[in-house]
Amino acid sequence: TATRTKKTYRSVVLPDEGVFAANLINMARNYCMHALLLVLIALTSGARASGDEVVLITGATGRTGALVYNLLKKDGYTIRGIVRSVDKAREVLDCSSCDTGDGIYVGDVTDETTLTTPMEGVTRLIILSGSVPLKADNGTYYFPPGGYPKDVDFNGVKKQVIAAKKAGVKHVLLVSSMGTTTPNSFLDRLGNGQALFYKLNGEAALMSAGLPFTIVKPAGLLGEELPAGTRRLVIGHDDHLMDGVTSMAIPRADVADVLKEAIKQPMEATQNIRFDLSSDPTRPATGDFRKLFEDAGNLSADDDDGSKISLA
Repeated sequence: TATRTKKTYRSVVLPDEGVFAANLINMARNYCMHALLLVLIALTSGARASGDEVVLITGATGRTGALVYNLLKKDGYTIRGIVRSVDKAREVLDCSSCDTGDGIYVGDVTDETTLTTPMEGVTRLIILSGSVPLKADNGTYYFPPGGYPKDVDFNGVKKQVIAAKKAGVKHVLLVSSMGTTTPNSFLDRLGNGQALFYKLNGEAALMSAGLPFTIVKPAGLLGEELPAGTRRLVIGHDDHLMDGVTSMAIPRADVADVLKEAIKQPMEATQNIRFDLSSDPTRPATGDFRKLFEDAGNLSADDDDGSKISLA
């Protein structure tokens, strides 16, 4: 009886063990497939790990530069800034000690010797440095010595690009300006600096350097008090947005948002594109930055005259 009971027990249990093992194998296979699916979703979602990026901003204490610095730092990126004044950095940047330990470097974009150390280990460079005209007592404008557009917007950009290439920076983002297709414009004549001419030359220096680039050419910049995300962003090329199809202004906060999103998107989605950027206050924002960069790239590739615009 004991033998029959044992045989019966074995004849029943052994198949159950086989089914159990098969179920374990199927469960493991399903978990593996699920894990693989999550990895694929993460790789294709467009999100980038902020911890993998070291972003250097030149002109970090400027009105737009400070917005970009603080946005990216809030999102968890490792941020460095090249500034002219530590005191100004303490006023406008979200830094604690505001020294090199905090990623803040005192430097001058026209002096290449001050660019080497801040560039070490940087993955992205955002160039927000720019010449600034000063108003004289008689109402005319002038540039300080060493601060002319040729010094800052051309030679300064070129020196930054050279330093970035030597340091192995993977992507350079440059903020230039609309209006560069009009020779000797009002802005060019301001202080006799030919600012837009030299900004265009700065763009050319970056585009010819062999580095992945993104060049944003905003319209007139509105004050920091205007929030981002309240206007429809409009992109185009070659100043065709100046033909009256939209307003010729954009909040600085929106420009900062575009730069932040250009960092967050997959690099291949934003590299080697150059576009004008304005806004339409009569239409709501969409927040679709992926479409904005896709359209910017498509316009670059497909439009011979740059006459199309894109609303995003």
